[in-house]
Amino acid sequence: MSFFREPAATARLPAAQIDKVYPRRRYRVFVSIFIGYMGYYFVRNTTSVLSGILHLSATDIGIISCASFLAYGVSKFVSGLLSDRSNARFFLSAGLFLSGLVNVLIGWLPGILTSVTLFTTMYLLNGWIQGMGYPPGAKTLVYWYDARERITWGTLWNLSHNVGGALAPLIIGFSFGWVGDSALEKAQAAFIVPGVLCMAMSVLVGVLQLDRPVSVGLPPVEEWRGSAPPPDPVVPPPMADILKTTLFGNRKLLCCCLYGAFVYILRYGIVAWAPRFLSDAAESGGKGMGKLASMGGFSVFEIGGIAGMLLAGYLSVRVFRNSKPLTNVAFLLFTILLLAIYWWMPAGQAWLYWNYAVLVLLGLSVYGPVMFIGLYAMELVPKAAAGAASGLSGTFSYILGSIMATLGMGVVVDHLGWGAAFVLLIGAALGAIGFSLLSRDRSLEFSEPPPKGGPTR
Repeated sequence: MSFFREPAATARLPAAQIDKVYPRRRYRVFVSIFIGYMGYYFVRNTTSVLSGILHLSATDIGIISCASFLAYGVSKFVSGLLSDRSNARFFLSAGLFLSGLVNVLIGWLPGILTSVTLFTTMYLLNGWIQGMGYPPGAKTLVYWYDARERITWGTLWNLSHNVGGALAPLIIGFSFGWVGDSALEKAQAAFIVPGVLCMAMSVLVGVLQLDRPVSVGLPPVEEWRGSAPPPDPVVPPPMADILKTTLFGNRKLLCCCLYGAFVYILRYGIVAWAPRFLSDAAESGGKGMGKLASMGGFSVFEIGGIAGMLLAGYLSVRVFRNSKPLTNVAFLLFTILLLAIYWWMPAGQAWLYWNYAVLVLLGLSVYGPVMFIGLYAMELVPKAAAGAASGLSGTFSYILGSIMATLGMGVVVDHLGWGAAFVLLIGAALGAIGFSLLSRDRSLEFSEPPPKGGPTR
């Protein structure tokens, strides 16, 4: 569609204006992708937040969530291929508007929330549209920030989904105050209010966002900063070459994608089931907390993730010399220890805040490796394939990882109990460690730590 077509390069601004305009434009596009991707998380995991309230079995919730992740996983790859050749401004904002609209329809149309079939169908649609969120943000990063500063800005951008994930339960809780006491009315409001908010936010994102620097009269970022390597050719390689050589012929990229799949089993296996695990009775292996208190588990995990991403970004540069795989190993070993504590901690309301504390630390330990999936995938390919590489890593993460974490764990919990679910999570952490090490590319690592206060990759 011509509406989404990537804008052509325009006449370059006078040299005297470039240094003045460039920093302002960079902050502007960063704000747009931060707000935009944060908004996607307002309407991505509503079913998980409501898992302790909805009158559905763990398997039913797993099926509905699985539908979203399946569609999202495929869409993220397709959207990645398309976004590399599309206008990031309209691609990002259109997806946010449409995802908000779908959530409004889920809450507003009668019968959807009481039918697993209709609910699953609408979540398939929502998941497909959600795939439009990450790739244009990845494209924005590689075109507006050079290689040595990308870890800093990429880390800050990745905080957007933690902020969005942490705010989502608060927005949902706020929406409860406008409806009656029934579970159905609360669930309807939980979809409508965030959906309307996302539709409004999409307008702001469309106003702020810009495509590549050359499309607004600015030089490529490497030329402006005087950094190496030189920018990719203006004409992107054929799609067939990207698919065959750059993506599926890249062994380290495929190992990165598989490590991402195992990390997503951890991410969604913990956060998606935290409300259910905390609210289930102690006799069934849960923690025996109240249903409303259990929703807090979703938020505190995301809050911990904010600290985890910042810490991972710092340690990967200052301690591990830009080795994201080695940073992952350190964080994942800590995750295994925390999972054992979370599993064996006593049940009962008196232990609520101790469970919250462990979930904060689990968010910290899991979200560092989560952040590095897309960022590391982008480093393993040329700039012209950044969106596609991040999309492919997302496809593996969601189709293999999130489906196992939602549908797979739902079946495991219903038939084998919570103990078996924790064994699955610990096994996923070990798998993530193995494939992270196999994806290691030493050519991307610093020979020595960067100077203190200097630019970071």
